[in-house]
Amino acid sequence: MIISSLVAMNGNKLIGVNNDLPWKLKDDLEHFKNYSMHKPIIMGRNTYDSIGRPLPNRTNIIVSNTLNEVSGCYVCNSLEDAVSLGKEHTNDEVILIGGAKIFEEGMKMINKLVISWVDADQLKGDVYFPNFDMNDWVEVSSDTYQKSDSNEYSFKISEYIKR
Repeated sequence: MIISSLVAMNGNKLIGVNNDLPWKLKDDLEHFKNYSMHKPIIMGRNTYDSIGRPLPNRTNIIVSNTLNEVSGCYVCNSLEDAVSLGKEHTNDEVILIGGAKIFEEGMKMINKLVISWVDADQLKGDVYFPNFDMNDWVEVSSDTYQKSDSNEYSFKISEYIKR
């Protein structure tokens, strides 16, 4: 079973600012949609709040100790319970989509990283991906996107498998 993290970050591991993405990347959002379609996605409450609704054609699972019920979503008290539930809804992959606490706790169980590396190292924010050792991962694919009218910055989407 693949347990992956799907995230966009800059070289400083910035992933968010003021409960939103620090950049506008239409092609990355399209990749996120296509990659996560028909799969279980796991998120923390802040990530759910920033999205504002269940994402269609996915099993939406929120990890929260304060929410009891959210229409169109499952709510779990722990990441372990969320991953177990996600496994019941797929035969191939469960995806962690954020935020920082979910990624940090999930690093011990994920075996695939899907990272959009955004060329925006000058940006600052308040949410960062946890530190990890790139030597533990093997890049298996990458696609590059240029800055354009649709993409505020250039970026590269890379997939890594745990060694």
